[in-house]
Amino acid sequence: MYFTMPLKNRISILVKYFQRFLKLRLRPRINNGIVKNFVLPLTVDNSVDPKVMIEFKKHLRNQRMLFKDGPTCLLVECHLCDSTSSNDAYVNKRTGVFLCPKCNMKANVADVLDLYEKRCKGNATCKDVEYKTIFTNLQHISEHACESLGIRGLKVSDLEYLDAQYEPSADCIRFPIRNVANKVVGEKILNLSDKTEKTIENYNSSGLLICNPFQKPTRVVLVSNLLDYIILSFQRFNNTSICCLPNGLKSLPQECLPCLENFKEVVFWFDFDTANWDAAKNFSKKLEEKRCFFIRPTESEPAPSKAHKKRLNLQHILNKATPMCHKSITTFNALKYDILSELQNIEKVNGVKWKRYPTLNKILKGHRKGELTILTGPTGSGKTTFMSEYSLDLALQGVSTLWGSFEIRNCRLAATLLRQYVGYSLEDKLHEFEYWTSEFEKYPLYFMTFHGQQPLKLVMEAIEHAQYIHDISHVIIDNLQFMMGTSMTQKSDKFWEQDAIITAFRSFATKNNVHVTLVMHPRKERAEDELTTSSVFGTAKATQEADNVLIIQDKRLTSLRGKKYLQIVKNRYSGDLGIMPLDFDKESLSYSLSNKKKKTISS
Repeated sequence: MYFTMPLKNRISILVKYFQRFLKLRLRPRINNGIVKNFVLPLTVDNSVDPKVMIEFKKHLRNQRMLFKDGPTCLLVECHLCDSTSSNDAYVNKRTGVFLCPKCNMKANVADVLDLYEKRCKGNATCKDVEYKTIFTNLQHISEHACESLGIRGLKVSDLEYLDAQYEPSADCIRFPIRNVANKVVGEKILNLSDKTEKTIENYNSSGLLICNPFQKPTRVVLVSNLLDYIILSFQRFNNTSICCLPNGLKSLPQECLPCLENFKEVVFWFDFDTANWDAAKNFSKKLEEKRCFFIRPTESEPAPSKAHKKRLNLQHILNKATPMCHKSITTFNALKYDILSELQNIEKVNGVKWKRYPTLNKILKGHRKGELTILTGPTGSGKTTFMSEYSLDLALQGVSTLWGSFEIRNCRLAATLLRQYVGYSLEDKLHEFEYWTSEFEKYPLYFMTFHGQQPLKLVMEAIEHAQYIHDISHVIIDNLQFMMGTSMTQKSDKFWEQDAIITAFRSFATKNNVHVTLVMHPRKERAEDELTTSSVFGTAKATQEADNVLIIQDKRLTSLRGKKYLQIVKNRYSGDLGIMPLDFDKESLSYSLSNKKKKTISS
């Protein structure tokens, strides 16, 4: 019967089945209002009420249970394990997550408080999951593997000291990742051919690579890659441990924080080769800024691997580490090294460059953290479609992005992002769906599960949660008008309410060093008139607070030769203004010329 139908009807049926399949595949799993791109395993609710933490401490005192208040965590004795010996557990003071590294338990402190009060011993959800390496032929480090690293003065014994093992068939070195209980929860792999790194960990657990973790040093140096970790480790600094982050500068999971609790000083020693140097500032907020120090990325104080090649004194550079935060800066002398760092790395300071929109690089110079961008344009001009590709370009380069789409459902937005990523529609190529979705899931895209009008407080709580847990560096709100009309006070004054929302996002962007992009509707203007900064809905506060104002001008309906283009009408960073033509390709839903060439799966 199907094959006797007209071609148009058959295509309609196929589209419906594909949409249904896509909806099931992209069904979000919620984590405090945040959903990872496509499928994110369900985790515990990471929000905590201060009253719950107070009640938990009160219960521990009443039961005469000892606990220690650390920089980031509350150290307590775990009474939920089946183990007969006493185990230490950690409660994150910001998120309220209870972590027991021995039995691999992860729960909300409110649930744990209930179990403690009931004196529950053992829990069915606690499972001691041992990590199993992906390799089958691990061997001791050979001279060949040591020489392949190309590190002057490195010996086989130095790598063995770090518990490194060599896999000859894959020509790589494997380093075990351990949690605070010294259990192996993953591994970091260094390919000797191209020096690339890969991290593999157990689900819902994370740890660190730490040299000298049990000799009780008071200082730890954090590095972002294995080469820096190896070089600093065989220096054998006094009273200092060396630590390699599992995910580089992308994120610092809260499961890693207990490993750093006993250090009085935390030193960040990163390079300026990536646009994520500002991640150090975000990490310091997780680790308590008062104990954090950093080494400025200047030519005289480069990353450990570069400093070692230049035969610089690593101990001397380490001793020049400066505090991450200053109570007050009153002199130019206190600022001059920060200025020197920016001048020597001006291209990186400009921000992350777009690959699909080179014209934006010439005008805006790059996408920078801590800024506020406003995008506006007529209804139906393609604001959401453009912003999805705009954000996709950045996410493919490692910019962790949180989407707040109140107007379009996440399933439809994710399908648009996927189509822009692939370069063509998958309706007639469903056999490629699994391949492209598995590839796309690797990139740091998250979605808030809100839809329709939402109060500002609820949205800001979700954003702050995502920024802390997932180290978000770009937040998109589409669109701002859906956050208005929910205030219980001064309901009649919509302009006052919008100004309050703009102020909240401006403050969040500056305080947390996160780029915030707000999509806003314009005022009702005559169709033949061009939009300007004064066309943005509301008072002048929106455009005054913004660092960048982008307007989509659509003249296709008012002129025979009318075009659609993006106009940059405000650029606080460099002051450059200009326009970028927008030629839409319907097949790939793309405005980028570079994406017009269709992708094919490599055989």
